[in-house]
Amino acid sequence: MIKTRKVVGNKTATISRQKTNTMKNKYSWFFMVLLLVAGGLTLTGCSQDNEEEENLEASRPNPNMLSDLSRPGAFISWTLWESHSSFGYTMKIEFDHKECTYTLQKSGSDDTIAKYTYNFNYPTVTLTSNNEDKEVITGTITSYYFKADDITFKNSKNETVWMQMTRKK
Repeated sequence: MIKTRKVVGNKTATISRQKTNTMKNKYSWFFMVLLLVAGGLTLTGCSQDNEEEENLEASRPNPNMLSDLSRPGAFISWTLWESHSSFGYTMKIEFDHKECTYTLQKSGSDDTIAKYTYNFNYPTVTLTSNNEDKEVITGTITSYYFKADDITFKNSKNETVWMQMTRKK
């Protein structure tokens, strides 16, 4: 409802219209500022080069995403364990459903490969050589919540045979 009235000197003033326009200007200014602030917060929140967020990401724990071998009924089949040396060689042991393959890779030479049959009962893996010497090597698995499992190997004389290996898959 718009009311107008005449004021002295041929000037028409609209009292109600002035109040309405003043209120609209105040609210439109408020909404404009609110929109700019919300947009600014949204854009800074999505920034990829936010250093604080990178630091937070580094402090978050990364749980071990590999299957839990300590669980009853777990299998070691289809796992791969690796160790790298600063002297230029890599040791790998890969388990399939019946046997495991040990590979020693040295830079500039042929790979050394040995096959073993195995028996797994967490945390122990007993490897028996397929050669005529039937050497027995015992591996002990150490499981962690925040990193991949490790395995250490000892022979029948309780001497360390291979480097400690870390589970890759």
